[in-house]
Amino acid sequence: MIVKTMIVEDEKLARDELKFLIEEDPDFEVISETADGEKALSLLKKVKIDLLFLDIQIPGKSGIEIARILNQQQNAPYIIFTTAYDEYAVEAFQLSAVDYLLKPISDQRLQESLEKAKKEIRDNNNNNNNNFNQQLENLFANLNNSKQKECLNKIAVMEKDYYLMLNFKDIYYFSTKNKKVWAHCYKKSYITQFQLKDLENMLPEQFFRIHKSYIVNLKHIKAVIPWFKGKYQVLMEDFSEHKIPVSRSKVDQINTLLNLK
Repeated sequence: MIVKTMIVEDEKLARDELKFLIEEDPDFEVISETADGEKALSLLKKVKIDLLFLDIQIPGKSGIEIARILNQQQNAPYIIFTTAYDEYAVEAFQLSAVDYLLKPISDQRLQESLEKAKKEIRDNNNNNNNNFNQQLENLFANLNNSKQKECLNKIAVMEKDYYLMLNFKDIYYFSTKNKKVWAHCYKKSYITQFQLKDLENMLPEQFFRIHKSYIVNLKHIKAVIPWFKGKYQVLMEDFSEHKIPVSRSKVDQINTLLNLK
């Protein structure tokens, strides 16, 4: 996670030194800087900032005025005040500042402030992701009527830290292992949020529960291989040509569905 940072400081030497010290931490990148409060507000409309180092006594609008404006906005950057005066500290924290640094700022004090900012930003991102994930899970858990299934024709699967929407036609089969259900495409497999019994109710007709551990897309069966005692294996069209056993209780249905007998 790179924390995109802006510095608002009217003294160039102090601004350059602060930028150098911030960027010694590889998790931070200073992408904008200015000496003026009005210019800072203008820049904040153009660039997405995670963290704002904000001097209080600057030309144009003061740091406190800027913080008041940002405090009324959604997705405003986190603020660390930097100043030579301590009388603004109470109001600064009332404006939800991450920290309040008194000049001259020591390296250790700055590092403590950066760590605090990283933690708050990370915690906020995790909360947002969890809320989004829960909303998605609730959405797909309710896709049980045929009209919704027909309209959507997709399923949500996990891909790193986000949900990927897979078309049903691109899924070759589902399998379950270690209490997780996987959706298998041509070369790649993904973890789903469902159990096989849930998928049976929401998948279109070309999917069939062929075994207690498998649901296959009938359109992606390459061959049917006779097996022992009248059972079958199906050979899938995926990259590895996976062989899937057909349960004895499903043999007659497979014969009918695939016109074998």
